[in-house]
Amino acid sequence: MFNFFRKSKFPKLIPIKRMEDYHTHYLGIIDDGRLFFGSETFAYPETNFKTRNLEDRIDFAVLYIFDKKGGFQEAKYFMAKSQTEKNLLNIKLDELVSSLGKIKFCDIKVKPFETIIEGIKFGLIIDEKTESIDLEPSSTISFSEPWDGEYDT
Repeated sequence: MFNFFRKSKFPKLIPIKRMEDYHTHYLGIIDDGRLFFGSETFAYPETNFKTRNLEDRIDFAVLYIFDKKGGFQEAKYFMAKSQTEKNLLNIKLDELVSSLGKIKFCDIKVKPFETIIEGIKFGLIIDEKTESIDLEPSSTISFSEPWDGEYDT
């Protein structure tokens, strides 16, 4: 018999551990209590998905902002198409984080979410097949049981 009240295998809030100088370096709390997560990622245009030529790749510096309870509010981003712009990604991510004002770097807990940037799906997206929650679009990092904030790359 199917149990409609079965507990979800995914947490309502994903704990994310800050790892300095790694994928979760830009992680913390803003002075007003909101949370943030900044990262560099990439995607391929849908028309070039099968070929995936490096020159077609679009790189992004993305800053996600969450409310005090971990709910997604907005994404700020810089999109780099040329090699010159791609060389600026880390600087642009620093600028996005600096624009938040007073911050404290620390571990956070946020809800899974999806948002569209430049026609591409971004977010911490549940993958039922792998039983994980992945940072998309490039699956840069992946969270799974025991849901302790550690991640796989």
